Amino acid sequence: MTELIIFDWDDVFSKGSTEGYYKCYHAAVIGVGIHLSDDDEKARIAAKWGSSHVEEIQELLKENPELVDEACRIYEENLFGDTFVDCISIIDGGKELLERLATTYTLALATGVHPKVLREKIMPKFNISPDLFAHIITAYDLDDPNHAKPHAHIAETIMRHEGIARENTIMVSDARNDIGMARNSGIEPVVVLSGHLNREEAESLDVRYIIDDVSALESVLETLNAN
Repeated sequence: MTELIIFDWDDVFSKGSTEGYYKCYHAAVIGVGIHLSDDDEKARIAAKWGSSHVEEIQELLKENPELVDEACRIYEENLFGDTFVDCISIIDGGKELLERLATTYTLALATGVHPKVLREKIMPKFNISPDLFAHIITAYDLDDPNHAKPHAHIAETIMRHEGIARENTIMVSDARNDIGMARNSGIEPVVVLSGHLNREEAESLDVRYIIDDVSALESVLETLNAN
């Protein structure tokens, strides 16, 4: 019986997050006078996807480490301003879904979103209360960056604090790193196709539960809870 649902946020509940991050990274790189090709810029961002923005920018500027601090400042200026949040919208029915699920399940977030942006920009924009979640753990909350996804640390921390067993926990996400975290912590992954993975890629990862977007999660829960 499912008791705990751990969600990723970007491209699970919000749409346009990837575009928003890319715009912020692009502004940071251009702002320090570096011009990468579109393909190179995207490949470098993808190489550190899910890490903190500092690690992302270190990868983007690996030939110019002396520019990292200034690029981080420009990135944060765009992230905490309007560049990022103006790109995002919410999955249809996402707010209502969270409110329904919170009456039955313990909900948690394991996300790469900066906590300030999540709490002060995104959630207010869509009128979503952070109190719906028993835990919100971001990549920025980790003392050890090696504990970021796909490491099991975040999921195991949430389960331990809530006293909920792995067999009663699921992870809902759109990305490989989250599936890796789920597998490494022994919990069932549920993939939504609203983000990084398409159906063929999700199936190749041997995921049993694949849905178009998070609005279909309740049907998966019915199946899981019937077994």
